Amino acid sequence: MHARNKLMAILLILSLFVVVDSAAAVSFIRPNDTSTVTLAVIIVAIAVIIGFLLFHGGVKYVTPENVLDTEIRKHLYDYIDGCPGSHLREIARELDLKPSNAAWHLRKLEQTNLVRSRFIGGKKVYYLVEGGIEIRKQAIGESILKNKNAREIMEYLQTNPGKHLLEIAHALDLNHHVVKWHIKKMYMAELVEGDTSNSAYPVYYPTEIGIEALENITDYIKKSAA
Repeated sequence: MHARNKLMAILLILSLFVVVDSAAAVSFIRPNDTSTVTLAVIIVAIAVIIGFLLFHGGVKYVTPENVLDTEIRKHLYDYIDGCPGSHLREIARELDLKPSNAAWHLRKLEQTNLVRSRFIGGKKVYYLVEGGIEIRKQAIGESILKNKNAREIMEYLQTNPGKHLLEIAHALDLNHHVVKWHIKKMYMAELVEGDTSNSAYPVYYPTEIGIEALENITDYIKKSAA
């Protein structure tokens, strides 16, 4: 690391000499041409700032080894570990962070392959890479079931498996288009499965993933309300 900084410093100094020398030459040949001199001054100023940051450790590369050295990112990682499928504003609110600040640090966690994100229902939700496919499914499922209507549908299917869309809508007093929308998301997330073997319309059953996600999100809601 020190050798690289020294090399960059040498290159910086040489670049400064070249820029200043070029600007001086242009000024001698075309004394009225101030645009080139101005550009040279700007370049020199930028180079000086970069050099200052290098010598004072201001430029740091985020790697998987040091990404969690920052307290904020460690808190973000731990929160997502405990609450997979949380979206940005929820995370920022729970950790008392500005959304823009949380988003910046979450990007670093994604860039170092510790966290993944996915858009669910128009919201970007986060989950850990560690744990693989099962963690991803759990996070996506719990994120979907944070919606009250989706949760009621899953609860209904848990106690009344094998119901079709209109039956669900009638039992829960919901518009059938609303039920269809949530069922589609739940089916794609493998929270429910459809069966058309004995009916012209698909009937739905909760999967093990769906039941586990429902239990987890129910516990989460109870703890949050306590």
